[in-house]
Amino acid sequence: MPSPAATPALPVRRRPLWGRWVGAVLLLLGAGVWALLTFWLDPWLQRQAEQRVHAVSQGRYQLRIGELHTRLWPLGLEVRAVRLRTLVAGPDSGGLPRLELALGRGQVRSISWQALLRRAEVPVDSLTLDSLALQLRELPQTTSRQPLHARLPVAGVRVGKLTIRHLLGHYGPTHRPVMAAGPGTLVLHDVRLSAAGAADSGRIGYAAGVAGQVQGLTVRLPGHTLRLRRLQLSSATRQLRLDSLLVHPRQPISNQRSPALRVSLTVPHLRLTGLDGPRLARRQFQADSLLVLSPHLALTLPAQKPPSLHETLKAYLRSCQLQTLVIRRGSVQVAGTELAPAVAGVELTGSDFRVLPRLGPPTDIYYAQAWHLRTGRATATLSAPYYHLSWQRLRADTRAGALQLTRVLLLPTMSVVSLARRKGHQSAHVSARFPAMWLRGFDFAAAANRAELRAGELGLRGAQLTTRSDGRFPANPRISVVTPEALGKVPFRFAVERLRISQARITMLYRAPRSATPGTLQITRFAATLRNLTNNPARMGAARPLIGEASGWLQNQGRARLTVRANLLDPTGRHTLRGTFFATSLTMLNPMTVPTIGLRFNSGQVQRIDFRMALDRQAARGTLWGCYTNLKLQRLNRQNRPGVLHRLQTSVINGVFIRDNNPRRPGQMLKPGRILSARERRFSVFTLWRQGLVSGMLHSSGVPKGLAKKLSETD
Repeated sequence: MPSPAATPALPVRRRPLWGRWVGAVLLLLGAGVWALLTFWLDPWLQRQAEQRVHAVSQGRYQLRIGELHTRLWPLGLEVRAVRLRTLVAGPDSGGLPRLELALGRGQVRSISWQALLRRAEVPVDSLTLDSLALQLRELPQTTSRQPLHARLPVAGVRVGKLTIRHLLGHYGPTHRPVMAAGPGTLVLHDVRLSAAGAADSGRIGYAAGVAGQVQGLTVRLPGHTLRLRRLQLSSATRQLRLDSLLVHPRQPISNQRSPALRVSLTVPHLRLTGLDGPRLARRQFQADSLLVLSPHLALTLPAQKPPSLHETLKAYLRSCQLQTLVIRRGSVQVAGTELAPAVAGVELTGSDFRVLPRLGPPTDIYYAQAWHLRTGRATATLSAPYYHLSWQRLRADTRAGALQLTRVLLLPTMSVVSLARRKGHQSAHVSARFPAMWLRGFDFAAAANRAELRAGELGLRGAQLTTRSDGRFPANPRISVVTPEALGKVPFRFAVERLRISQARITMLYRAPRSATPGTLQITRFAATLRNLTNNPARMGAARPLIGEASGWLQNQGRARLTVRANLLDPTGRHTLRGTFFATSLTMLNPMTVPTIGLRFNSGQVQRIDFRMALDRQAARGTLWGCYTNLKLQRLNRQNRPGVLHRLQTSVINGVFIRDNNPRRPGQMLKPGRILSARERRFSVFTLWRQGLVSGMLHSSGVPKGLAKKLSETD
């Protein structure tokens, strides 16, 4: 075995020294070229950008860049203290707006060299603008029809993320901007500024996603100023949030109308969810829900009806759809109308809105397919300034066709004397309390779209109605509207299958000129049902009249029952009334007859009174059958005492005219009384009913029919 020392050594191959020198020289040369390009490139690019803006805008814009720094690998750019302003003396070139722009810092990262040299779509990793203030003084009169991506020197630009921080914006004059906003933040994801990006229906403009926040937004609207503390939006969560939205009119809310609508609105919080951003960018609004918390709305109606919502929106949107609208703890006040309603505690939910497009005749209810409404206390003025209307609670459900009101009050705003003096004639002074009112089978769509009242049932329970009048004032010179024929002429179409009244009380007070004490007539435990209450010619006529049935207790002592039939479309006002008064004492009428006509029933017991009447515009005619015993009357003076003359009148009435008993003896036939009383059209139909009953009672008790007619017509 040979020893290691005997093994010959292999020769060592050395690397040539010139290769190392060449690499070092090339490296130094590249570094020098890089340094030279960097030293000369930044100023050159800055000058080129400023000159290029001036040339392209034909001298309208002036660009000044404080600092510009480039980075060649990866390609990037950073600028500071950028100012762009409009030279007022320059021409309006290419529909360019008049503006001023100030940018604190801007940075572009990772621009593709290869795509830039090939003028292809250039990918950019990010673009960040910090401390950007934009003041848009005036929009151009004409705008370019060429899209933005078509005006680029390359096929397109695709920015991974565009961020704008500390954004301030103004539109309009410096000292009185139309809009002012900021500070704000805007982030756009995957901005593809190219023909492909513009054609992508899933994008919002050129961006795949948008998120932003703006604080301190102020907008001057026609006649109003809008202020918003904060706005937040995100296309990723599909939400838009508004906080502290305020709208104030330049003229205060009052009953004085103006040509335009005046609105005062406060919304502490508003949230829109499910907003489809790409569709909105194509003028198609679609969202899932809109939640409005604690809004307060006060408005003055304009002198002329404003255009409908769909007519206003169609100039800006091609479609507008919302699944759900929810309002919580709202309140509304409306001025500029005689009613002047005010509603508190509004809880409103609307579903399936379609504002645009409008397809054929509307079958929805104010653009929604269904509403559910609850309110707290509401007030209004009725027949201003004479009556105050209020309710404590309202519930409405359009799907169920139900409307319910609780604790409804109708109260006069002045005394009966002040009311008559204000109007210059006698006027019904009405007070009404309705613990519960409801509509069932109510067609909300017909009411909203065709101004028609259509319902299966209108119900009133526990109503208390009080009427007062003062006979010292002249009668109302106008024809009464409380008549069947006037009901048929109501200016809107109505159709109620049933009107049902239960547990009601009606009190009528009348002060005659002869006495300061008013006469009182009261009906208690009153119940009534009216069927086919309508002015629709297809449902109302002689073959299908209104039919009503009523019962109650007169002065809470004698029970009565009535039935009425009326054709509300008969111009002559023809209708029939029949009824029965059951056993009672006639002395119960004294609270009304003594202070009003000075007549007292000393005695008289009714077993039964039946009557039938036919009434029209001229008179009440019919027959009354009264079965009674021991009828004694007494005439009284103004002090409600029987003076000497009145004692003589009493003796004559009881001895000559009055039939004490009817029939006079058991087994004899009843002496019917003829009902005949002329109608005074200035009085309501209820006055004619009363006149007919009085004439029939007087004639039945022995008063000659001519005198009975005359006495019945004396108020």
